[in-house]
Amino acid sequence: MKSVPQQANLEETLSYVLEERAKEVARETGCVQRQVKFSGATLLQTVVLGWLQHPDASLESLASTAETRAVSVTDTAIHKRFTPQCAQFLHRMLEELSQVAVFADQDVPLALIRRFRTVVIEDSSSIALPDELAEHWRGCGGNQAHTAAAVKLHVRWDLKRGRLWGPALTAGRASDHSSPWANASLPAKSLYCSDLGYFHLGRLAQRHQAKVYSLTRLRAGTALFSAQGKRVNLSQVLPPQVGQMKEMRVQVGASQRLLMRLLMLRVPKEIGDKRRADLLADAQRRGQRVSEETLRLADWTRLVTDAPAKRLRFEEALVLLRERWQMELLYKLWKQHGQVDEWRTRNPWRVLCELYAKLIGMLLQHWLIVRFAQAGMRSAVWSNWPKSCVTRPGRSWKLSEESARWLRLCGSSAVACARAAR
Repeated sequence: MKSVPQQANLEETLSYVLEERAKEVARETGCVQRQVKFSGATLLQTVVLGWLQHPDASLESLASTAETRAVSVTDTAIHKRFTPQCAQFLHRMLEELSQVAVFADQDVPLALIRRFRTVVIEDSSSIALPDELAEHWRGCGGNQAHTAAAVKLHVRWDLKRGRLWGPALTAGRASDHSSPWANASLPAKSLYCSDLGYFHLGRLAQRHQAKVYSLTRLRAGTALFSAQGKRVNLSQVLPPQVGQMKEMRVQVGASQRLLMRLLMLRVPKEIGDKRRADLLADAQRRGQRVSEETLRLADWTRLVTDAPAKRLRFEEALVLLRERWQMELLYKLWKQHGQVDEWRTRNPWRVLCELYAKLIGMLLQHWLIVRFAQAGMRSAVWSNWPKSCVTRPGRSWKLSEESARWLRLCGSSAVACARAAR
């Protein structure tokens, strides 16, 4: 099976994916068996660009979008397209697009980031689905309603050049350890940053062996040893005063014995209390329990890294840890402005189709942000793009509208805007 060419320029990728590849996958999945009105290309462009421009678009609005692709259909005809085969088609397109590498030609001009080959952050976010979809995407259950079905998005983001890996999807009940990117390799001298959900001693060891640095929070109960091999009692080495920082060399893991730096910071009581409240709320949602040790250790930020101090000082590690909030902002953009977790239907197959189409739209939008941003103000196209879309979060909704408009203006090949961003 032919796949999307990786590291192709945006013009070639958009042309191939939105036209040729869409037609192939639509036939392979049975979504389009014989072309009467829609081809795979026009169907993909209708739903992706329709919901990208108006995340709450009705069937009538999608039919209007189809008209711009020279397809005249009724809203009923659109409704009948939301089938299991259509969901499979859109999911396949999302999977292939998530493998494409689109990034800026130049690094972000920050000295800290430039010390590493790449700086990659990873995080996940869950979306609850109608219970009827539990057979396809199992949720985590728990004590809340509508948790039988859910899907988890996994994304990696390179802070140096803006590349995204993903979104890749797993069942909502799957742990972050099962991330589809878990075994994806990174170049030597890169820095990988993640939260506790991705803490895995075996993968820490794999990255260390590949000369890829890690920066992560320390999971409660992880065995620690001194550089001389003596067991370390964490309670006895934690800094007692609020704001006090402490660093020591330790071996991490009972069997791995990875030589790393342990960074500890005592946080104010209100921060510790908030962490405990979040831990308890998450545990209640999942129907699990939180250990007393985990709750007690919420009063400290505890990090481990194998990056040497000359590359990453204690204070800089805290800065990069906060950069993980870039992922929170990304998911916020997708959910609040792209409305990937909202739909106007009770039809479970339309829900899945809408979810996949909106995620494809968010990925295409990210590509355009990266490419237009690097083109800068020299581009005539960029000069017509509302600068407030990027610089003012309160107007982020306009970014989706403008993205869809520019992609739609590209014509059947969907490449003119990519060419303008060169």
